[in-house]
Amino acid sequence: MAEAQAPVTIPFAINPGAMSCGLNPGSPVTPDYPSPFRFTGTLHRVVIDVSGDLIVDSESEMRVAMARQ
Repeated sequence: MAEAQAPVTIPFAINPGAMSCGLNPGSPVTPDYPSPFRFTGTLHRVVIDVSGDLIVDSESEMRVAMARQ
């Protein structure tokens, strides 16, 4: 689970038609992994929310809390 703020975007470089899930086709954010660094697990759910409202996923938060026990 991850969250990031993008208060300013570049519409011609970052557009929903070019979004990808499970791989990073562009330049890696860090030299610690090679691009495209394909995810080999299973994506059960992907949520893209452009409303700006905070999404609370209580179920995931509980799993994280229990894993830290």
